[in-house]
This record gives sequence, structure tokens and C-alpha cells, in this order.
Amino acid sequence: MSTAELKSHLHKLIVETEDMDILQKVQAYFAVLKTQKTDWWEMISESEKRTVKQGLKELREGKGIPHTEVKKKVAKLLGR
Repeated sequence: MSTAELKSHLHKLIVETEDMDILQKVQAYFAVLKTQKTDWWEMISESEKRTVKQGLKELREGKGIPHTEVKKKVAKLLGR
């Protein structure tokens, strides 16, 4: 689901409810979320965490590809 689709769905849910209690809770929750300093690590899935950990392990083992090499490959793929 894209960001635009999610926003549209949330908007629809809010517009369709007449329950003031629900609306106030959503508003309060939103306020809390916007003021919290959340670490991105806490927001990603377990699968994404495993992928990051695997990538870091590979880097420690010398299996990484230098950024300059990646840039060259991307430029070649894009025909630049």
C-alpha cells in the first residue's frame, strides 16, 4: 500500500465515523506520535532487521561493494 493509498484509507475511516471518543483518541495518538523521537530501528519489521544485520555481517567479513563501484554499475545500467 502506498502512502497516498494509506492516507486516503485513513481519511475515509475518519470521515465515516461519528464516534467522538474514537476521533479524540486518534487525535491524541497522532499528537503523541508526532512529538516522540522514535528510532527507525524500532519501526522496521523483523525481516528488515534480519536483512540489515546480515548486511552488516557481510561487511565485517569483507563482502561489501564500495560505494564508487555501485555508482559505476548504476550509471552503466542507466546508460550514463
